[in-house]
Amino acid sequence: MQALILSPGKGTRLRPITNYLPKPMLPLHGRPLMEWVMLPLIACGIKDFVVAVSYLGEQIKNYFSRGERWGVRINYCSGPHPAGKAGEIWRAQDLLRCRDRAEPFLVVPGDTLCHLHYLELLDFHRQHRGPVSVAFSTRYPLEVGTAEIDRRHRVVRFHEKANLNLPVSTGAYVLDSRIFPYIHSFAPEEKEVDLPADVFPKLLAAAEPIYGYVQDYAWWDVGRISDYESLLGLTPEEAAKILTWGAKDGHL
Repeated sequence: MQALILSPGKGTRLRPITNYLPKPMLPLHGRPLMEWVMLPLIACGIKDFVVAVSYLGEQIKNYFSRGERWGVRINYCSGPHPAGKAGEIWRAQDLLRCRDRAEPFLVVPGDTLCHLHYLELLDFHRQHRGPVSVAFSTRYPLEVGTAEIDRRHRVVRFHEKANLNLPVSTGAYVLDSRIFPYIHSFAPEEKEVDLPADVFPKLLAAAEPIYGYVQDYAWWDVGRISDYESLLGLTPEEAAKILTWGAKDGHL
């Protein structure tokens, strides 16, 4: 199985740091962020990677090279500017070698740490035989407090930063070759094309099934300065619980 890591974005919410570094290269407890993304994938047996790069992409290529340091193979696809999730998948299609639906591939963001069971996700995809499987976590703490208010406008109960308890996409997908005609219909060579906002609605309109793999797993989107600083501030013991989470006996 191949994994496509999406790492083309400019990381505008992390400026001024990302004026000089692409987001996947942000240093985090001794390694770049994208290396922490890649290590759990390697631990469950994935050895063939494609990395989509654009903004400051040479820094990513210079560090990861062809993957020899990790005993894997890394190829790169790139363009002059980010193309959206679906557009990046379109750019990578010649490297993904997915000629029919029997060869699915995994797509993950290069800026999200995730305790997702990737092998279970792949098994789920193969069992359902759809063109798309989306990984959802039920673990998403709200950043604001909510309340229950009765008909007399009186507050009955406060919920301070409670868990949302709804499936939230963490940006990981298993796809197969059936996705490419749908991406192509949006002219990805000419404009940015998003996967969930553009392509998925078209799949559903065509009665193509999209399956959701829903589990309670932890994940960390490093999208803002506050997200990054909270991870930098972890003690070694706390960081070990997040960053060294890996495989035992070949299974995540």
